[in-house]
Amino acid sequence: MDDDLMMKLVSGAITGGLVAIVGYASVARRRRQVARAEANQTSTEDPTQTLLRHAEEADRERDELAAQGRLADALFHAGEAVDHWTALTQARVGRFQGERQAALRRQEELRSRAGSV
Repeated sequence: MDDDLMMKLVSGAITGGLVAIVGYASVARRRRQVARAEANQTSTEDPTQTLLRHAEEADRERDELAAQGRLADALFHAGEAVDHWTALTQARVGRFQGERQAALRRQEELRSRAGSV
């Protein structure tokens, strides 16, 4: 082989290697950006969604414990439910009023049952 052809082959190999490295780095950078964006999206959940989930969980716990006759524990969760529903009515004015009223009624019913036992 002559020197000119050898230089062209080496130059082509170097250029190809550099293009491959730059392409790999670009893809890796894009993957990191997407992963970071997805992590931020899931970690910045709307606070009212968290409150709603907690309120519904407290409602379920309250009802399950009351059905089991564990009134003291049910009253604790009833208080938590009222607190969460109240926070939701303050965070989203005009919404969740019915749920808050239902939680208050259920708490009062449990207090009455606990007082008569």
